[in-house]
Amino acid sequence: MPGKIKALWYFCIVTIVAGFLVLAAKGEMDEASEQAESASQAAVEKQKEIDKKTIQIDPIKLVRELNAMGKYQEAVDIARKAGERNPDHAKIQTWWGISLVKLDKRAEAIDHFILAAKKDPTDEKAHLYWGLTLAMDKKFNDAIGHYRIVLEINPEHSNAYAYWGASLSALEKLEEAVAKLEESLVLNRFNSQAYGIMINVLYKQQNYERAWEMVHKARADNVSLQQSSVDRLSRVFPEPAQKP
Repeated sequence: MPGKIKALWYFCIVTIVAGFLVLAAKGEMDEASEQAESASQAAVEKQKEIDKKTIQIDPIKLVRELNAMGKYQEAVDIARKAGERNPDHAKIQTWWGISLVKLDKRAEAIDHFILAAKKDPTDEKAHLYWGLTLAMDKKFNDAIGHYRIVLEINPEHSNAYAYWGASLSALEKLEEAVAKLEESLVLNRFNSQAYGIMINVLYKQQNYERAWEMVHKARADNVSLQQSSVDRLSRVFPEPAQKP
């Protein structure tokens, strides 16, 4: 094959291959562009769905339902959008914080409890969950301060006494813990939280007979207890026969 023709032939091959490569690259770029556009559209649609929900449904009710279903990120998204629309709505801030706690974003959650308390000093739920969040971080004395505030707002808040008792127990102030738990049960004799914490505190005190009395009392009132606590008590002190 003559040299010039051979060179031309090689040139044509290179040109064709290069053309294929360019087209292939363009195809990939187009595909990537389509994927990016699709993702962007999906994000827009999701935001529209959130907007629609926050307009048509009570956002607090929706956030509570989503939390109950374990859809914590969706609950946060709804609370965020509702909070942007209603920046002075304390309860939205509170439920935003509660949802963040469930996502284990406690520091961020406390920021929203602070905002809720500033916007509505009578929002007892903000202080209750603020206290619970602090207790999760073992800041029990700070937590007790918020339970006190809850009881200043609502002196008949049984759970505030129960959680106060739990924090006192964590601080090994067991006699004080029992006193707070007794106050909780006076206000609500069916408070399963108070019963459970009380049984655990009495177990720590090695006051096993009274712990069983609380178990029997809870059962009589059809209050559910954690079986693990009852089993632990059984292992160190068998269940006594109930007095007729």
